[in-house]
Amino acid sequence: MSNLINNIRSFILTCPFLEGGRVNVDYIGEGMGYSIDPLPCDPIIQRYTDGGAKKQFQFAFTSQEEYDQDARINIENSGFFQAFDEWLEEQSFMGNFPELEDGKLPVLMETLNSGYLYDVNEINAKYRIECRLIYVQEV
Repeated sequence: MSNLINNIRSFILTCPFLEGGRVNVDYIGEGMGYSIDPLPCDPIIQRYTDGGAKKQFQFAFTSQEEYDQDARINIENSGFFQAFDEWLEEQSFMGNFPELEDGKLPVLMETLNSGYLYDVNEINAKYRIECRLIYVQEV
């Protein structure tokens, strides 16, 4: 599992509009930044008679951004997730996926919802978009 999340992290780092490219796993910190947070889900979508399976790995892509009462900044933050969603869809359509270990063949990477405001304090807001990687696990 740890290889899977690391491979997803490396893939997301190729996104052209990630500022600074600092992407953590399960940690966002105090300042601006991004994190990939594994989500609980049933990993098996479908079992095959040969013992293989179609599986999924769900994760939240979280960003911590500047936040204030100015609607302009909050609209920019929402626009980021729309652009991220479109980038992910385009990568999946072109067959660009995270590299997976032998026996795992990526099929689809997609967002499961639109980005949403997740948590707010006086100066920062956390936004989150939930995603998943679907792959075939061969035997």
